[in-house]
Amino acid sequence: MRAGSWKTLRERCARRVSEIEHGVGIPDPWSADEFIDRLERLRGREIDLCAVSWVSGESTGAWRRYADHDVIAYAANTSSIHQDLIILHEVGHLVLDHQGQCVLSVEDAQRLAPDLAPAAFAHLLDRVHGATEEHEAEMIATMILARIAAQRRRTRPVGARADLADRIETTFG
Repeated sequence: MRAGSWKTLRERCARRVSEIEHGVGIPDPWSADEFIDRLERLRGREIDLCAVSWVSGESTGAWRRYADHDVIAYAANTSSIHQDLIILHEVGHLVLDHQGQCVLSVEDAQRLAPDLAPAAFAHLLDRVHGATEEHEAEMIATMILARIAAQRRRTRPVGARADLADRIETTFG
């Protein structure tokens, strides 16, 4: 992606994150469940979080739009910070109204990447504008996580105990 394209993408995502922050706020202390509840109220549409067992080589998260609600699946067997990243990445797809469309058959996916689980391969390539949509979703997640981290820094005590708590949380989520 060209530098100008990255700048445009970043600006577009920053605007969207600001809209989300002003519309629903970021819970302090952070809670993915509370954030999703607030997003549901703003959108007037239910969002179900579904923890699933993650297997190496498969996608760690997915968003599925139904007629009357949305479902965000995320890996249950990973750290809480990774779960937050996965959930927020899928929220990025949701709030940007990305339109996924399968472009490969399962057979083609298995032929192209025999060692990768078909579901993971399909997830990586299942969007018409896959690269841009994935970059946008990841940018949204990263920007929200940065705001969460900034909140934590503002509300945490200073000094050695805070540094130790930050290291433990970063390491173990």
